[in-house]
Amino acid sequence: MSPPVSVTLLTDTFFQGAWLMAIWNAILGLWIRIGLHLFPPVIHPMLVHFPIVLLYGSLFTSVLGLFFPRGDRFFSRASFWLLALGLIAGIVAAAAGVISEQYVKWTPVTSTLLSTHQAYAVLTGLFVILALISRLLARFSRGSYGRAWSFANTGRGRETIFSWVFVVASVVMVTMTASIGGTMVYQYGVGVHGLLFHTPALLHSKP
Repeated sequence: MSPPVSVTLLTDTFFQGAWLMAIWNAILGLWIRIGLHLFPPVIHPMLVHFPIVLLYGSLFTSVLGLFFPRGDRFFSRASFWLLALGLIAGIVAAAAGVISEQYVKWTPVTSTLLSTHQAYAVLTGLFVILALISRLLARFSRGSYGRAWSFANTGRGRETIFSWVFVVASVVMVTMTASIGGTMVYQYGVGVHGLLFHTPALLHSKP
C-alpha cells in the first residue's frame, strides 16, 4: 500500500476548495522532496518528545503558580512561554512526522491509526492556540503586583478559566497522540527495519 503523503483529516476539514488543496499539496510535496534528502528516517522520534514535555511543563508551572504565588508572576510567565514553545515544537515535530512516514510500508490498519494520530495532533495544536489567545486577551488587574510580568508589558497574559481548560485539553490530546504513535511502533512495528520500513522512491531520484 502506498505511504500517505498528506494529513488526510486536516485537508478534508480545512481545505475544501480545490485551489487551496492544490496549494497545500504543492507545499507538502515540496517539503517531502526536500526533507527526504536532508533528514534521517528517525527525525520524528528524535523531536517528538519536545512538545510533550513543554506542554506538560506549562500545565505543571500553572499549578505551581496556584500554590506558590509570586509577586513577579514567575510561574505565570513560565507557563506562558512553555506553552508558546510547545506550539512551535509541535509544528516542527509534525513536519518531521511527514518525512518519517514516507519510510513506512503502510497497511490499512496502520493507515487508520496514522490518520487518528494526525487528527489528535491537529487538535492538540488547536487547543494550544486557543489557550494562548485566551491569555493574550485577558488583562491583569492594574493594581496587582506592581511591575510584575505581562506579555510584552501590555498588561496581558493572565491565566483564565478558559486558558486552563484549553491547556488541560492540549495535554490530554498530546498524551493520546503519543499513545497512538507508540501503539503503531510497539504493537504494529511501524518504521521497524524488516517489518514495515522501506526506502522512499524519491530517494532514488535527484532532489
